[in-house]
Amino acid sequence: MEQSGAGTLAPARWRRLVWPAVIGYALVAAAARPLTGPAAVAVLMPGGVLLIAGLRRAPTRPRRVGRRAAGTWLGLGVLFCLWELGAFLAGNDEAHPTFSILTDPVLATWPGRVAGYLLWLGTGAWLVTR
Repeated sequence: MEQSGAGTLAPARWRRLVWPAVIGYALVAAAARPLTGPAAVAVLMPGGVLLIAGLRRAPTRPRRVGRRAAGTWLGLGVLFCLWELGAFLAGNDEAHPTFSILTDPVLATWPGRVAGYLLWLGTGAWLVTR
């Protein structure tokens, strides 16, 4: 088995092992009907693993974030939250859709849920490695 440093798997070997497992997990997890206990567990279980991994991992190097970049992301986050709140208070219907209503047609299908799980896990892995 390919080793590096202190007895851990080398990054290239690790990726070759993890991504097939992630894809397999997404294929199985997508079989759970939406808004059920098994679907919630399928989202929370890897989310918890990624959260723990992120909390245990020390950042590789501190990155200074400029005010412009921080302001842009903060502004986009605030706009998204205001859109969600406004749509929810206005009735949460076809005329005032929340993000969940807009994604329902895609996530109603098994391939759409597989893509959703892959996006969820990929985003979480990306955040943990930053």
